[in-house]
Amino acid sequence: MKRNMDKKKKKRRLIYTLFSSMILLGVLLLLAPIIFDMIDLAKRNDQVVKYEQQLPVEDPQLKLINKYNEMIDHQQKEEPADKVDVTEILKDLKTPIGYIDIPSIKLKNMVIYFGDSDWVLSRGIGTLPWTSLPSGGKNTLSGITGHSGLANQILFDNIRYLKNGDVFYVNAFGKRLAYQVYDQKVVDPNDKEAPKAFYVQEGKDLAALMTCTPLFINSHRLVVYGKRIPIKKAKEVKTAHRTVWSLDTIWIAVMLLFLLLLLFWLLYRYVRDKRKKKEMKKKDVTNS
Repeated sequence: MKRNMDKKKKKRRLIYTLFSSMILLGVLLLLAPIIFDMIDLAKRNDQVVKYEQQLPVEDPQLKLINKYNEMIDHQQKEEPADKVDVTEILKDLKTPIGYIDIPSIKLKNMVIYFGDSDWVLSRGIGTLPWTSLPSGGKNTLSGITGHSGLANQILFDNIRYLKNGDVFYVNAFGKRLAYQVYDQKVVDPNDKEAPKAFYVQEGKDLAALMTCTPLFINSHRLVVYGKRIPIKKAKEVKTAHRTVWSLDTIWIAVMLLFLLLLLFWLLYRYVRDKRKKKEMKKKDVTNS
């Protein structure tokens, strides 16, 4: 009898230990994306400070930026153009040229570098080399690109949830520019016509955000277009939060549900074991 009781106690301890370990693991999995995001935001904030330390942008640099954008416009039209080397504008290609804020998807201080190399896209977001620099102005379309689906950071994962009317801000070359989403499309990168999705539109000041789609398959490119609007008008636009059904939110919800079910199960086991102990004591008293 005593041996059976000891076996039951050991079994209960093993079950409680196992499920306590599962709860601990669940808490760690729940906190992991939040911790990664906090670490990533701290790094981005450091890079934003680095960007702001190099301001103000001088007139000669702004003139070169405008010339560069004119060159891109002419090249897209297959017209002759004066060449401007980007290294004349940017002395250090590993220094941020700005950052982007997208309130609707809670994206803040996402650092922008020039180019779309692996080095750039592993650290933040980049600019498509055959598009305008993100300095604004007529006859410009700046292509800004970022990864989706990385395990340890959220870059452009959630731009897929943006809707027409949402506002995003591009802070680059000493300017803060506001853009309002007006369209989006999916582009096949193998299509010869794909680059035309980023061509300048006559007389317009546009920005195009690009990421891979569908998530984890990455066969196509999602492009979200924004048109320039005054900052004052942008501030009047009510922010609609679009991340309710994003992967990170769903992950947190699933982990919380998992933890709650485990806690309820442990509570049920605890109450049941208490009841059994009381019943055993009553039997011992009656038998004696």
